[in-house]
Amino acid sequence: MCPLGVRTSNSTRNLETGAAKLWLLLVGVNQYQDERIPSLSYSAQDCQGLGAALSAATEGFPQKELRIYCDYSEHLPLVENVRKSLQEIAAATKAIDTVLVYFSGHGMLEPSSQKVVLCLQDTQQDNLVKTGLQLQELLQILENCAAQQQLVWLDACHSGDLTFVGSKGDKNALLNSTQELVEILRQRAAQRKGFYALLSCDRGQQSWEFPQLGHGVFTYYLIRGLRGEAADSQGIIEADGLYRYVYHQTLAYIDKANQQLRVINQLKKGRGDNQIHSEYTLQTPKRIVEGVGEVILGLKPNHKGIARHPRQGLIVDGVSQIKIASALIKTLSNSGNFEINYWTGRGNSTNLDVRKAIQKCLLSESFSESPKEYQIKETATIFLYLHGQIQETAKGESVLVLADDTVINRSWLRKQLRLCKSQQIIILDCPFAESNIRDWVEELQIGTDVGQCLIACTAPPDTSEKFASTLLEIFSKSSEYSGLTAASLITQLQMNLASTEVNLYFWLSGSQGIIEVFPEQNLLVNENFDQPTEDIDDLNSSLGIDYSQLQDLLQAGRWLEADAETTNLMLKIAGREQQRYLDLPSLENLACADVLTIDRLWVKYSHGRFGFSIQQRICQSIASQASDPVLSLMLGSNKVAAAETCIDFANRVGWRLKDAWISYDNLTWSEDAPMGHLPFFGFFESVWRVKVLGVWEWHSAIATANWWQLSVKLFSRLEACQTTKI
Repeated sequence: MCPLGVRTSNSTRNLETGAAKLWLLLVGVNQYQDERIPSLSYSAQDCQGLGAALSAATEGFPQKELRIYCDYSEHLPLVENVRKSLQEIAAATKAIDTVLVYFSGHGMLEPSSQKVVLCLQDTQQDNLVKTGLQLQELLQILENCAAQQQLVWLDACHSGDLTFVGSKGDKNALLNSTQELVEILRQRAAQRKGFYALLSCDRGQQSWEFPQLGHGVFTYYLIRGLRGEAADSQGIIEADGLYRYVYHQTLAYIDKANQQLRVINQLKKGRGDNQIHSEYTLQTPKRIVEGVGEVILGLKPNHKGIARHPRQGLIVDGVSQIKIASALIKTLSNSGNFEINYWTGRGNSTNLDVRKAIQKCLLSESFSESPKEYQIKETATIFLYLHGQIQETAKGESVLVLADDTVINRSWLRKQLRLCKSQQIIILDCPFAESNIRDWVEELQIGTDVGQCLIACTAPPDTSEKFASTLLEIFSKSSEYSGLTAASLITQLQMNLASTEVNLYFWLSGSQGIIEVFPEQNLLVNENFDQPTEDIDDLNSSLGIDYSQLQDLLQAGRWLEADAETTNLMLKIAGREQQRYLDLPSLENLACADVLTIDRLWVKYSHGRFGFSIQQRICQSIASQASDPVLSLMLGSNKVAAAETCIDFANRVGWRLKDAWISYDNLTWSEDAPMGHLPFFGFFESVWRVKVLGVWEWHSAIATANWWQLSVKLFSRLEACQTTKI
């Protein structure tokens, strides 16, 4: 195999020539012989999927050995099987080799000895130390191994009922061993330069499993990263690059899942349903390493290796033509990866049976072939846009009229939706409709756990195209950024149509995974960031300001100092060095060349993680609508919406934690920080903070909204500068 532009390095050359060998030992346990140890859903699948991904990534390495022990493999994950295999690998390795050990299953803390034990299939809860694999034993075997590069990946901190249990299985005695895991691995890393550990989550956290993914979220992104999404511009899949990819993708998935739950909970509250979904707690993969340089895990495969289930779409354009239908089709095809078909109630297509077209779209996944080999699959998604008029027949039945002789019965459509096995995004664009369109939204719901997004609208004749044009506007903006979820689409439609005569109705369900209108593009491997960067930065300034110090700080990864320098530079650009903060007029007149220079430097040296434009993208995706009616009545819905949007933004970029703001000193000053974490807006006056009982919190919703107004002004100025390309 010959990936594009593979750089010459000793690590890569040794693996490609066969001088070095890659040893891979993967262990995954779903079912335990001891019934007191809870079963897991996806550990064995994690093991299989990771094995297939590693095989594809290491196709170009002649010297490799992959051993898999899981419920579905020839060799079961029994203690002696795994221990014997570890010892054999340790005895056979050479110094130039690399060893990777992966475990997915339960990790337990033995109460009396406080030893961390990895539970294999035959582990007994009453005798953990003797019947399980102690973490210290695993590390000791690796200590006796000659291989200079050793990696340990642990997905052993499972969520909910699938978590660490005490010796008696009493839920009140749950023992979370992540603290001990971290400390033991830290000690090991300090003792050996070539040791690299990766945990699925940090202290006090748990690993989440999503049925939609068919894996734990941590291992799911390990697999996708190894399938090529974590490869650098030269096709190299390196340990640090894979970690950064998994870290940011895991955070993004949990965040989007919580966004969806918030919209679902909003619907529940509106109906008086008090059974609110709890949001997923934070899961941040943890890297433990000291002094390790380049660790090559594979090369980007020539084929993607990911079986993408069909994303089918159908736009049914009824009695009055949608003027922007072609633009919707193009955007859905390009940004949503949908295979879009089009039906119209005019011309030759009236001879086609629209019911067959709808059935073909909804049932496409039912007829798709299963992959011949193990492949990670993306959830199938259906996009169905129905544009027509809702009327009642002489018998009192509600139908959707698409043409003079073409109608869709509500009961028939509901039956087809229930037969569909894919996630659904169903849009009813019904101008001139009577109030019974709400009944359609109620009747077409297929359950609370199934992934379904229903959006319906009515409008008077003079604004009949307003909904479609607003939808296209949202699609066009989202296509340039980091994807669009159904929850975000609903939120943005609510905001954009709030002051119009369009009546909006919606339903969102599915707590098992995310409904994505546009899949998120991976910024780490986005083509824009894969291109070779010029050695000489453009430090253009229309004010004669020197940006070389900021350049040097960012290049060296000195994030705290770079952030402070950015604040000083922003004040200097605006001529507000004496006041020490920017106001709305000064933001309106910021010099474009200088703002773009600062942004380019941050984006480049953070590899697309930090910068004003990254924060701008996040802002575009999370606009909120006021949800507190009492506060809205007092302060105005716009103020409350701005305050809530600000809080959502701060949560997304990591400026808030557990409903409280993080003080400046405790921000994350490393590239591991959440997307958009830096630069911090220290150039705004922080009048909205007071310290109460030692906790930083908002002073008032009004002050919050005012502060957010400054942020929005900064983003709008940046957008204006980008448009003019100064």
